[in-house]
Amino acid sequence: MQFLILILSINFVACLSKHSRKNKVIQVRLPSWKPKEKFYNPRKVDWISVISGCKAACHYEKRLCNFYVRAAAHDSLSVSEGFGGADGSLLLTEDELRRSENNYDNFAYLLSKNALALAKKYDTSVADIVAVCGAVATEFLGGPKIIKSDNIQPFLVGRHDRTLPNPTNSLAPANMNTTGFSSFAKSKNLTIEEMTALMGSHTLLDEKGCLKKDNSYCDPKKSKCTNILMYNWSNIYYKETCVSKITINNPPVLSTLPLPTREFFIQQDLCKFTSKEFRKRQEEILAQELVDLNPDPNTLVIDQDLEFEDVTWYNNIAKKWSYTIHDAWMGKACQGDLTKTPYNDDIQTYMNKFKDHSNEWDITYIRAYKKMVNTGAIWNKNGGFPISGLECYSGYTTSIPKINCNNCNKLCHTSCRCKTAFNENDSFYQ
Repeated sequence: MQFLILILSINFVACLSKHSRKNKVIQVRLPSWKPKEKFYNPRKVDWISVISGCKAACHYEKRLCNFYVRAAAHDSLSVSEGFGGADGSLLLTEDELRRSENNYDNFAYLLSKNALALAKKYDTSVADIVAVCGAVATEFLGGPKIIKSDNIQPFLVGRHDRTLPNPTNSLAPANMNTTGFSSFAKSKNLTIEEMTALMGSHTLLDEKGCLKKDNSYCDPKKSKCTNILMYNWSNIYYKETCVSKITINNPPVLSTLPLPTREFFIQQDLCKFTSKEFRKRQEEILAQELVDLNPDPNTLVIDQDLEFEDVTWYNNIAKKWSYTIHDAWMGKACQGDLTKTPYNDDIQTYMNKFKDHSNEWDITYIRAYKKMVNTGAIWNKNGGFPISGLECYSGYTTSIPKINCNNCNKLCHTSCRCKTAFNENDSFYQ
């Protein structure tokens, strides 16, 4: 199916005609909307449609999935007096949009356009969009299903937005050691097991570029490169950090690895995006950066980040370390290379458990994710409204006669669709 890009404008409501869909740009006019800081009714939201919108964003640009996973953490982990949980401030306040941790590749800005469009379309809080799409993105990339019927640990919605920025320096620093990790987890109401499970999302770090599972590289000029490691949810994070020999270099040491050519450098950056539009944007940015860096197109790319290593890593062959310095500390704890303490022992236990049993990681990650986006959140009423992900307040439609979809379940889900939902293979970004 051709990409379907929905252009959003405000103040009027229009319906989509199924006859006008194919090969046409469709305008969706939305009612006036403002952040949900005081009240909104999550019971009147088509949550199955919100989920379809999250998936449509990932269909359009796979890295938006990575961005949503990152945004859920960055938006939620400012747990302090009056702050915490997904609150939308990451995407609603200029302060947080401009912070260095949110400005890498302009990830928060690029994501804000999509999250706000979804919040307007379905009349939800941005905070709930971040929490829901972060969960959906995990599943879309091959991870566990987080939003489902669960009477013991339900997935909750009904978060209020916050238009004041969260406190600065609330996220874990990239060079945090295991002592800091233990304290950080405790301050966020997470156990070491849960915090260790959340770290596994670093498997999606884009430092891996075009690298595939077989250690070969995809060429983004010949392929969409959608099946590379940075777009695949797996427990490879634990496998790599637990098995390899790691040396943390303080200060950084001169790398013995060969510098990449300019062409290779460009290819690795283009793999960060899958859509034509985002790749074109990245090509334009790279072109200017490379001219500024070195105006001679025939020379190698020279940059300090490529010449010096914070971490030296050997896994059969010498390779560039793809993760943060903090991840290196986690790996050393996993290998038993650190001072014996209760928290280092716990990290070693859980890193090895998740390395050997991906199902155990999935179970723990689901619990940890829910706690992360819930702890400290400002709820509309009574601590949140549980959803299964099949809620359709507007009603279901079907093209097959005599099927009653008012109580749509897994058995009839393939034959009925919520009135406001995106189709399964729709692509959306705005």
